[in-house]
Amino acid sequence: MGWGRARTQLPADDAAGQRRAARLTTEELTRIFLEIRPSLERAIERRIHDRDTAQDLAQDIYLRLDRISDLLPGEEDARRYLMRMAIHAALYHQRSEARHVQLLAGALTLFEGHVADPEEHAHAQDRLDIIEDALAELPAKCRDVLYLTRIEGLPREEVAARLGVSLSLVNKYVLLALKHCEKKLGER
Repeated sequence: MGWGRARTQLPADDAAGQRRAARLTTEELTRIFLEIRPSLERAIERRIHDRDTAQDLAQDIYLRLDRISDLLPGEEDARRYLMRMAIHAALYHQRSEARHVQLLAGALTLFEGHVADPEEHAHAQDRLDIIEDALAELPAKCRDVLYLTRIEGLPREEVAARLGVSLSLVNKYVLLALKHCEKKLGER
């Protein structure tokens, strides 16, 4: 027959039922999150040195609880996973801030010594106002996708996972936003 002991197998339905029963509910995970939230915020703050941002990042974790509750089998796993999420959020934030600094430094170098005449400045300000108005007309999710892909520099796959939408929808939102802004600029 075989080498070693025979294994008893549960029918597929029973095994799946036991796995589901062992998972945390969203309510249980929320309770755990609220208990350890101060620790999560401290862990984030130690890394980024900004209390307000640490609170915001912890809030972002809270907003994702319903998507991860069925992945966690028990309380200790949930506590460890939430702490890992906090540390990753802090690391991601640091990387994002470093990219912003690099972009700004690059922009300063690019425009170093350039002095715009008043007409050029007014034209650029008009175009910026048009784009700002066009973005305000877009749905919030569409603006979020554009911000995360163009300003934060996130890959579209990561944006889709972060916002809980499909990659196809992220691509459609980017295209919609760009076409809308282009249309508004063309009307001028």
